[in-house]
Amino acid sequence: MPDSQQVPDGSSPALPRILHTPRSMALISESWAQAEEAKRKEWTGDDLQLTYEAYTAGEPCRACGRALLGEPALDTDEAGLARIDADNAEFRAEHAACNMGVWRVENNRVEHCHLCCPFPPLSPAQRDELRQLLYPPSLHIDRSATWRVELTCQHFETLAGHSPRYVEPTVQCTECAVIRGAVNAVRIDDQVKNSDDSCDIEDLQPDYQRLTDEQWSWIKHIVHTDDGPRRGRPPTDVRTIVDAALYKTRTGISWRELPAEFGSWQTALRRHRQLIESSQWDEITRTLADRDLPQ
Repeated sequence: MPDSQQVPDGSSPALPRILHTPRSMALISESWAQAEEAKRKEWTGDDLQLTYEAYTAGEPCRACGRALLGEPALDTDEAGLARIDADNAEFRAEHAACNMGVWRVENNRVEHCHLCCPFPPLSPAQRDELRQLLYPPSLHIDRSATWRVELTCQHFETLAGHSPRYVEPTVQCTECAVIRGAVNAVRIDDQVKNSDDSCDIEDLQPDYQRLTDEQWSWIKHIVHTDDGPRRGRPPTDVRTIVDAALYKTRTGISWRELPAEFGSWQTALRRHRQLIESSQWDEITRTLADRDLPQ
């Protein structure tokens, strides 16, 4: 291991900044999608996916053998719950290389791996409810757009019948016969009105436009910033924080999925919580709502 570098004032050297390019983000999406696809094939081939009947009958996870419904027998007292927590810690350590975290069913403390364990099946009622939410009769889904997508393998795919505003971050490459990350996408159908309609994949989230200067002028007085001297790295611009929070709320993504253009998702989450605790976020959203702006 190379020796750590020293700086003149004796402080620790600054960590290198990670450059998030469209290609690097596409490669991340590609690796996750390929891992998920491999696991789906493994689950199908080994019959690891539970039926709803088997799940409600109390059958454990077929991948790891751990309980899905209810607590294991004799583990409902304080000592038993402590044993479950210790077992969960050991399970997380065994699956640390998966890098996808763990999940558990409501009212059950037993944890399962996001990568290795199939999720429990939906009930018939849940499937119907989800179908109604995704495809309500009154919703007209415009899928008239045609895109030309550049992939990480440098091949191109033409996608017809897609949304005019959004392309999935991964695409099945017909030449490589594997899932690839999408680096760039360009509209090529006759309805394109903007001559420069190409964009990075991470910009293709639906129905969100960043705040204009005029819109920011309506709410910037609400946010109190500390202009005094401070040590450490420069703070993230508060306008970027507000934009990140509005983007996250509108698109429904998790904070970890926040595009790199908004900076650190941890910083955005922390600053957003501060705005909520100070009631500034309520005032921001109320001001935007009064002016009929999307939130």
